[in-house]
Amino acid sequence: MQNKLKAWLPHIIAVALFALVPVIYFLPALGGKVLEQSDIIHYLGVSKEIFDFRARFHTEPLWTNSLFCGMPAYNVSTFYAANLVQYIYIILVKWLPFPAGIVFVYCLGYYILLKVLDIDSWVSIAFSLAFGFASFFFVVIAAGHNSQANAIAFMAPVFAGVILAFKGKHLAGTLLATLALALELFSNHLQITYYLLMMLGIYAGFQFIIAIKQKQLVRYFKAIIMLAIGAAIAIGTNITSLMLTAEYSKYSTRGKSELTLNKENKSTGLTKEYATQWCYGVDETMTLFIPDYKGGATDPLGETTAVPRDLDQNQGQIFSEFSQYWGSQPITEGPVYAGCIVCFLALMGLFLVKGPFKWFLFITTLLAIILAWGHNPAFIIGTSVFDFFFDHVPGFNNFRSVYWTLIIVDITLPLLAALAIDKIIKEKDFMNAAVPLRFIKNMNGKKIFFISLGVAGGIALLCWLTPGTFSNFQNQNEYDEWVQRLKQSAPNASDAQLNQYLGNIYPAVQEARKKILSGDSGRTLIFILLAGGLIWVYSRKMIDRRFFIGGLMFFIVVDMYNVDKRYLNDKNFVRKSTAQTPFEADAADIAIQRDTSLDYRVYNTTARPDQDSRTSYFHKSLGGYSGVKMKRYDELMTYQLDRGNMSVINMLNAKYFIVGGKNGERQAEQNPGAMGNAWFVDNVKIVANADSEITALDHFDPKKTAIVDTRFSSYLNNAKLTPDSTATVRLNKYEPNDLVYSSQSHGDGLVVFSEMYYKDGWDAFIDGKPADYIRANYVLRAMIVPGGAHTIEFKFEPKKYAWGEKVSLASSLLLILACLGLVFKEFRKQEPAK
Repeated sequence: MQNKLKAWLPHIIAVALFALVPVIYFLPALGGKVLEQSDIIHYLGVSKEIFDFRARFHTEPLWTNSLFCGMPAYNVSTFYAANLVQYIYIILVKWLPFPAGIVFVYCLGYYILLKVLDIDSWVSIAFSLAFGFASFFFVVIAAGHNSQANAIAFMAPVFAGVILAFKGKHLAGTLLATLALALELFSNHLQITYYLLMMLGIYAGFQFIIAIKQKQLVRYFKAIIMLAIGAAIAIGTNITSLMLTAEYSKYSTRGKSELTLNKENKSTGLTKEYATQWCYGVDETMTLFIPDYKGGATDPLGETTAVPRDLDQNQGQIFSEFSQYWGSQPITEGPVYAGCIVCFLALMGLFLVKGPFKWFLFITTLLAIILAWGHNPAFIIGTSVFDFFFDHVPGFNNFRSVYWTLIIVDITLPLLAALAIDKIIKEKDFMNAAVPLRFIKNMNGKKIFFISLGVAGGIALLCWLTPGTFSNFQNQNEYDEWVQRLKQSAPNASDAQLNQYLGNIYPAVQEARKKILSGDSGRTLIFILLAGGLIWVYSRKMIDRRFFIGGLMFFIVVDMYNVDKRYLNDKNFVRKSTAQTPFEADAADIAIQRDTSLDYRVYNTTARPDQDSRTSYFHKSLGGYSGVKMKRYDELMTYQLDRGNMSVINMLNAKYFIVGGKNGERQAEQNPGAMGNAWFVDNVKIVANADSEITALDHFDPKKTAIVDTRFSSYLNNAKLTPDSTATVRLNKYEPNDLVYSSQSHGDGLVVFSEMYYKDGWDAFIDGKPADYIRANYVLRAMIVPGGAHTIEFKFEPKKYAWGEKVSLASSLLLILACLGLVFKEFRKQEPAK
């Protein structure tokens, strides 16, 4: 019993530390406060209608009309009750106050990975904390990208299971990988999952080469088959969301456009220009080592840096509005910092660690960095590699913010560092032990140590003493933007005057930025020397293994902890009541809400339509906030709404406008031209393709004419439409997934409904019998309705939802029972023989 306790002690301490350190970090959460996250505020805004429906009916609407005139709820908020894996997620994450639970899983999952690699338990604890406190993860949490944060948390245990399976422990490895992958997919952030699969694909390639050399192909393919079965089960647990998302993706902004007006839109997926808006500068990669190498978040310099005294009041005001970030991204909330100690030790690991796993880590890290550079000019091979992936690797062009590939680097660098320290503590005389290298002779641990210390410390020293050596502190785009801003405020000033004016300020801006870089470089140098000193005194046997690893752990946590506090700290927490009510209704909202009509829309002209979640919280909006809005609606916004086409605004039933009033107060104005929920049209204009369809909206009267693509002409060919000025159609019942109308007309007529056309889910009925319908006016629905009095109903009931939930329940039960069976089997093994 005592031996068992001794064996389990490091694991117990690991779990305790992984819980304690995040709880201390997020101490306000223990006091009942909650994290205020910008993306969660947007989420609460656009999900309000879904939440209200769920509370009333205890079921899912699967469709919402609160944003972008209507879209499936799959990528907004949908609860999949049949996926039992979510309860395992709750057990793992929700037992600690948010977001401490997520950080706990970061550390725990990475600890499992390091233990699978047979790394010393205490070393594993240290580098699990290093991984768990990587700055980018905290930036993600601060922004409210919770699904991304959850997906990151389960990357390491998936990898651990795959490694275990390839080691020959097929059942245990497969079940670990399957459970972790099921949780990964439940997190519902396919971009992170894609990068995980990319990393695993490279690892499987290395294992294939090893299997050939060792003549172990049978064992290799057994692992592959077992992992494939596990992946199928993991997919099965999440099949409903995956199928519905895949079905919708071809209609979303990730799908292929039918328009040829813009050649960029011909490609499947996102355009390269859009996808690479957020990519890392080549020199910005130094933030892995020095966090503020390109400044911190895009906060004004005045927030953290004193305004120079030699500037007058006006100049000082401008100075304080310059960003403390000077990298190539449009905006950023913080850098990707892996830890200076981790980088220093990973550099040592490149020399110390032997075998193909090191080369897997090196190549994967290098590839992730190159892909993160995106369109930024680097070496010829760099841009060529990115272009190849974007143009030819399936799925890669469906994601923006390509610098997120650096998440892979956050995994690989601590691995390499942990392997280096593990070798140091397991080597009897590390400093004097010979290290065979392919191209360098007579190398021992001491030389590797001093070379690594010299390189890492030397870079930090140079950046501290001469910060302008490696970094350019002038952002040309930023300078040009300021020239344009000054031109607007001083239209009579010449370019020479504006440049001279900014010329008096910009040197001070650059000087302030130099201080930021110099200060962080000095900080990095101190931590490198502290870590190097620990290694040295340990190698001289001046401290034992416990103090060595404990000291290293302390320095790593202090380093990461303090950098994270720059981007996520106590100021991010607010009272729970404040977070639960993200928006307060103003006079404009209250005035509109007095209208108790069943269904109408609001066009907020005081906000960017694609960044407006506030309106969705109170009304059904023409705008919204989603990265996967319907592609046709996105194109309608670009080609018609942004140009103020009132015919299109009217056909979208925008009954009210929110406009700016006096003293910046918003006001509500009724739109008399709004078409209502549905209407009969007199005639139909058939057009040849999507280009003709969207341009035909430039000048048309939606009351009289419907624009229809020629592919729907067969639906209209045999129809005998009778214009009837007295015909009426009225909405009698509204739910986001169930619309009931009554119509009255003398003869057959074409009704246009002010609802988004989405064939995969919306079923139509006339007097209870199934009816067909078509697309009209580029995005709306249209239907031939017979003469007389009729009841028309649209119900959103995607077939894949009901089928998928059955598969999800069966897969979840199978996975959970298999895991319990393995645990029971292992427990029986450890029971003493009687």
